[in-house]
Amino acid sequence: MTLPKVYANKIDKNIKNNNDYFHAERHHPAKDVNELKSYFDSNGYANRLNVSITTKDGTSNEKLILCKDDSFITINNKKIAFKDILDFEVKK
Repeated sequence: MTLPKVYANKIDKNIKNNNDYFHAERHHPAKDVNELKSYFDSNGYANRLNVSITTKDGTSNEKLILCKDDSFITINNKKIAFKDILDFEVKK
């Protein structure tokens, strides 16, 4: 059995068939905090609302008990400002 004849061209130019791919950080818009405020009563209290909150500092699981004018208060007396909240998920 004989091999087929192969012809190879001499390449005189730069071939750009290898593309560079860049993966940028996706910008997720912050969730509306009013959705989280709806779990609180008219006085600003909730009965230990379990929430996973993503802030500028990172993600943490918190139990929210109070909603003030510009922040939430956790059961450990930690204050979480509305402007720092990027994402949240209410746990059941």
